[in-house]
Amino acid sequence: MQQEKILTFDDTDRETAAQLLEKYWVIRDREPELYQQIREREQMLRNYFFDKCGFYLLVHKDFAKLEKIPDQAESWMGFSELEKPRDYALLCCLLAYLENKSIDEQFLLSDLCEALPVLYPVNDETDDSEINWESYEWRRTLVRVLSFACDQAILSRVDGEIGGFSGSQEQEVLFEVPSLSRYFLRSYPKDLFQYADKNELIQAERADDENQKTGRTRRNRIYRQLLLTPSYDKGEAQEDDFLYLRNRRNRLLDDIAAHTLFAFELYEQVAMLTLPEKRVFATVFPDQRAVSDVLLHFARYVRATVEDGVNVPTTEGRVILTPAEFERLLLLCKEQTDHGWSKEVRTWSLAKLSQQVLQELVEWKFAHIEEETGMVCLRPSLARAVGQYPKDYRQGVDGHGNE
Repeated sequence: MQQEKILTFDDTDRETAAQLLEKYWVIRDREPELYQQIREREQMLRNYFFDKCGFYLLVHKDFAKLEKIPDQAESWMGFSELEKPRDYALLCCLLAYLENKSIDEQFLLSDLCEALPVLYPVNDETDDSEINWESYEWRRTLVRVLSFACDQAILSRVDGEIGGFSGSQEQEVLFEVPSLSRYFLRSYPKDLFQYADKNELIQAERADDENQKTGRTRRNRIYRQLLLTPSYDKGEAQEDDFLYLRNRRNRLLDDIAAHTLFAFELYEQVAMLTLPEKRVFATVFPDQRAVSDVLLHFARYVRATVEDGVNVPTTEGRVILTPAEFERLLLLCKEQTDHGWSKEVRTWSLAKLSQQVLQELVEWKFAHIEEETGMVCLRPSLARAVGQYPKDYRQGVDGHGNE
């Protein structure tokens, strides 16, 4: 049987593909060189991402955007600038308001404040109430949304300071409607009101492939999981997906290396892409934050307890702990390793340390909280990211008093 030939990207192609995966969109005026790189490789990138992931690459005269739709929606997949569900609801209302304006049309913040309460959907099942601009919390919410909209270039600030609105609802700002506001939301096959929930929305992506277990849909699902999430657990995978990964391992190794900056790694219970060399634009673990150091030490400590038989993983490679057991494990780790942690982290109470570490573990898919029991489930990917001090580090601390 003739083997399928892999068409490789050069270094610039791989860098361009990685930037498309990392960024929401590339705006021509802000990143002209990167935009031009995408234009020059448009057809090649479009073919690759559509074939492997089912992603559409849009190249407009003002921007380029790879529409990255996850196979499974995760809580950490939102915009970090937006803090609460009401932020997203207000953003949608803002987009609806802009939709009724002409491109380059200007409007005042006071006009927007008058229109938003009419557009905002009050939900009795949440803690949301009707918009009240006399409330500091509501004004802060709008400031976050407007600042985010300007950062994303879906709104242009002409005059006035947005931040001033949080202190006074009398603050006035003049805005303008840019053309990019029409392209921030992606288009769907039918009206959004016809979808019951986010899962039905995601399922609509697979409507053209009747066989979910084979063919293009499975390939798209696996590539989406690998490219958009820190790791892909066998425990969360659909039936036979890991058999596919094992059978196609060499093929995937070559394909990922030929078209991306990543390296493909496959273990018994988890698959993931790692970045051999750091890139400035990439979001990676560990980063420069002090809590990353704590996670690395915690991962090493958990691994040691497994090797010593103190904690026994399940058949899916997971270590299940009660919240109290997790906190105790973290305390023991802290007692042995916190001499090298940042001063700020060392001053945290155990409760705050536990909260911060657990949140970080969940966001990087090193752990999850079981909804029904509240148990902390440490995933097998945690064993891949361990860290420890150099052998002579403690000697250096004791001998020279450095922290």
